[in-house]
Amino acid sequence: MFKDRKKLVMCQVCRGLIDSSVKTCPLCGRESVPPIRISAANVTESGNFFSLVILTINIVLFVLMSIVEVRNGGGGESFVKQASNGVLDDFGALVPALVRQGQWWRLVTFNFLHIGLMHLMFNSSALFSIGPQVEGIFGSQKFVFAYLGTGTFSAFASFLLLPQNSAGASGAIFGLIGLMAVYGYRQGGSFGRALMRQMLIWAGIGFMIGFFIGANNVAHAGGFVAGAALGFVLEPDAPTTATSALRWNATAIACIGVVAISFVFAGRAYGSEQERDAQRDVAARRLQSAQHFERAIKDAREAVIVSYQLAREPKGPSKQDAIETAAELKRVGAQLASTTAIDDQSNAIKAKLGELLAKRAKAFEEATDSSSIAKAISADDEAFASVFQDYSDWATRMVKEFDEILGK
Repeated sequence: MFKDRKKLVMCQVCRGLIDSSVKTCPLCGRESVPPIRISAANVTESGNFFSLVILTINIVLFVLMSIVEVRNGGGGESFVKQASNGVLDDFGALVPALVRQGQWWRLVTFNFLHIGLMHLMFNSSALFSIGPQVEGIFGSQKFVFAYLGTGTFSAFASFLLLPQNSAGASGAIFGLIGLMAVYGYRQGGSFGRALMRQMLIWAGIGFMIGFFIGANNVAHAGGFVAGAALGFVLEPDAPTTATSALRWNATAIACIGVVAISFVFAGRAYGSEQERDAQRDVAARRLQSAQHFERAIKDAREAVIVSYQLAREPKGPSKQDAIETAAELKRVGAQLASTTAIDDQSNAIKAKLGELLAKRAKAFEEATDSSSIAKAISADDEAFASVFQDYSDWATRMVKEFDEILGK
């Protein structure tokens, strides 16, 4: 599964030249596959199988998210712009609130998702540059372990320190950069110092870009620290004995298994976040309608109060006062009628209040003397109080409903 480089090396027992891929020396029969000397050339002529596998997974998941967005009505631009929160969360983005509820697998899956085409292209370019170097120097097994380990640690750092959702391979990429920086430091010499300096420059540029675009620098720092720590522990090159090869193969297979299991969990929970997102969208639209309804009710209440206050006029209300009041009652009635339907109870309140406003406006229009105007003023007092109380009860219930759905 993990392929070693085809080179001739010297057996550490009999000093004979043997193929580096064999487990036991064919000349002396001893299990003594020597380590391959690491040089600057190894940095560029290494295998990059798992670097390409991870790169492919990232691209495939981005395409799948875009397809889901198109099916949800997003259009062709879904292949360029950021996925919706519901889709991103369903595919396994890091959502701290959900991790606290037990969805630990998001600490793993978040490393393979990207927020928009530019995010994917930037991380893919970085992974293509650094991944093969790490895989060539440390071997495929250790590369898989380092990538997943630093990426998961970066997710955990973000989970602990940041409240917002996140996704992206950059935490793991910073982990590889930190690993290579320490490798250069341990190698020493002109090559080692140049490599360390290059890695530190890359990290510095990455942190600056992250600062200016508002990226998750907490995850970047977490990945870099984890990678640097591994750099002091991991020995360069692929396993050199059958025992160590078996141990590292098992480690790499376990890492791949963790990734596979994490996405299985993501698949089992798939759809719940999009459904919750859709509920939030519906609730947001209903909230907007409720706010328009609230303004219409408020204007209607003020118009009704003003119409009752005509009785306090020192000289009594005039015919002109009655005409102006009728016009205002009609205006607020029309405003109320234009509001969007929300539910059956609000529709009943709307119909009842609209009827009362129209009746009151007509009474003021038809009033011809002070007696008839006074009669119009005093009419339906209890009916208006009742309908406004109904609205108050409805509004209290709606506030609780919106709070539950929108997560306030």
